[in-house]
Amino acid sequence: MAAKLVQIGRIVTYLPDLRIAVLRCRSFSSAANEWGIQFYDALESNTQSKTVWPDNVLGPLGPQDKRFLMPGRVGPCVNTRSLQQELNAQEKPDITPRLDIDHLLPQLPHQRQSDISEQFLTSIDEIDITFVDKKMPPPIPSDKMEYRANSCPQILRKDFKDLFPEKNILEGNLTVISISVKTANDMTYWSSEVEKEREELLGSFVQGAAEICQAFEDAGFWADFIEPSSGKPFKGAHTNFTLFETDERYRKLGFEIVDLGCCKVISHPLWGTHSFIGTLFTSAPLDHPLIANLKSTQ
Repeated sequence: MAAKLVQIGRIVTYLPDLRIAVLRCRSFSSAANEWGIQFYDALESNTQSKTVWPDNVLGPLGPQDKRFLMPGRVGPCVNTRSLQQELNAQEKPDITPRLDIDHLLPQLPHQRQSDISEQFLTSIDEIDITFVDKKMPPPIPSDKMEYRANSCPQILRKDFKDLFPEKNILEGNLTVISISVKTANDMTYWSSEVEKEREELLGSFVQGAAEICQAFEDAGFWADFIEPSSGKPFKGAHTNFTLFETDERYRKLGFEIVDLGCCKVISHPLWGTHSFIGTLFTSAPLDHPLIANLKSTQ
């Protein structure tokens, strides 16, 4: 059984453990194949559709590509759409937009403050994700994992862009998925039991997060996760920037960072410091079935 909350900018689902989430991602991928849903690369599709076989009569002496029959791989223009656009442009009057000099000059302090305030107000619903909604049913005792997906607003993407030097996360969709596991031990103390439990959770998270990211990639999206022990992306290029679970940026994802003096520990809204938290990033939109439908089908 799983409880689920859908709000503007986020989805929260409770599951028994991470293994269930991985199995449901796999089941969606297999179901998509049965339903005939195909995910493909547009560039590869165009390349395959334009493949031209050698001439059956002239063999290798014939043109390799029948679109370019003349020497020097030159052929007639058959893009009638482009020709029609040029003709239409000639018929219409040339209306050149006037240059707005205000966009060329640097912003004044009050203009920059106004832009920042407007961006903040438009994103405040997505930033304030503290668990305070009374309509959300609490997880049952068997649900020890929280799967929280947040649509990352533009104002927060700059905080994460240095983690992925080869991916421009400032454009397109960006969803941040936080996987929180309720632990048996309090993570504010150190003991052999705490260390053993943490190592087991670390291993299961890395394996499960890798399979979830693979499911997103099979669906045609980019995905990566932060390896908790190093604080760096697991699949991305090397970077000196890190995101450990005690990073202050986790406050913007709805968690608290408790300063114990000698160290810091992350705190979950429901489970407090009895929690292990990992993070995934993907270009899949929040309403994609891999995110929105990750719940019990019973």
